[in-house]
Amino acid sequence: MVTFRRLVVFLCLLPACFAQHTPRKVADVPIPLSDGKTIHLSQYAGKVVMVEFMQVDCAPCYQTMQFLSRLQKEMGPRGFQAVAISLDEDGGLVKPFAERYRLPYPVGHLDPPPAIKLMDLNATAHPTVPYIMFVDWQGQARFQYPGNAPIFNEAEKNLRTIADGLLHEAADKRGPMYQTKQVGKQ
Repeated sequence: MVTFRRLVVFLCLLPACFAQHTPRKVADVPIPLSDGKTIHLSQYAGKVVMVEFMQVDCAPCYQTMQFLSRLQKEMGPRGFQAVAISLDEDGGLVKPFAERYRLPYPVGHLDPPPAIKLMDLNATAHPTVPYIMFVDWQGQARFQYPGNAPIFNEAEKNLRTIADGLLHEAADKRGPMYQTKQVGKQ
């Protein structure tokens, strides 16, 4: 238990080294999806959102997407929402990619200016993908990490810990908002 607490404290302090202006209100940027619809992160108010900025030809991005698929299935009933946003120059690559992999969460595309605005980076920034941003249940960007941050050394464990911590925080502040199903014998 003490080790878990130390890890949580470490992960909470780590963003100070890599994050841009967190916590902060997330910019209301329309995100065109591969299916032709458009979403805004604000529509997920009340949920913990993990956004992956990625490219379709990026192997580490794909590994993160597989992990996000597992998290979406496991933590979705507790109020977790994954979203992937392609930063590819050719937005037309996203639809075939999304259709091929059938990810259980929204996959969209942003050109550099709105993506940079959403990440709250300098206009000349070139973020390293995968780039992860966590948005809490109040619509605040709480943590974000470029793909070269140390948190990616054990990405699945570290990102899962952050997501779980934000979900616990939301439950503690808001009460039981989401029903979870018990697995196993009833």
